[in-house]
Amino acid sequence: MLIVLTGPESSAKSSLTAYLGAYFEAPTVPEVAREYLQERTTYTVQDLIEIAHLQRLAEAKVNGALRFADTDLQVIQIWCEERFGQVPAAIARAYRAQCDRAYLLCKPDIPWVPDPQRQNPHDRARLFARYRFDLEARGLRFEPVTGCGADRRACAITAVKSLLAGQGA
Repeated sequence: MLIVLTGPESSAKSSLTAYLGAYFEAPTVPEVAREYLQERTTYTVQDLIEIAHLQRLAEAKVNGALRFADTDLQVIQIWCEERFGQVPAAIARAYRAQCDRAYLLCKPDIPWVPDPQRQNPHDRARLFARYRFDLEARGLRFEPVTGCGADRRACAITAVKSLLAGQGA
């Protein structure tokens, strides 16, 4: 099973992906957008199409009965909608076609950490609701992750175990 960590910026997706991979001794899929945008100060819709393609390739390279991904096309689709007011057909099609995965929805109840690639320090609660609505509307299995530090990690472990048992929301 692929378990994707999703949610607004600065909600600990990357650190939780690494932690859960180590805890469950499972491979992880990185967020390819971070490396792709590292040297860019601006980006276009075409860049997001390329990032979506690269994210899918990265997922395909990681094998295992249990895998964790630091985001997937849900993040890219919502990012396109928020930034450009539209979603290219290629991204929408690829997002609809994703299967065999469940989600950990990371609540932004931890402090914002500045980063040159982050853009929404004051809008995270609204974005969290948007991610949740999307997961619910598509009938996708997910569990929320909340809390700080060790409590957040424990919540994530419990959520993974629930998803593995088939009890996701």
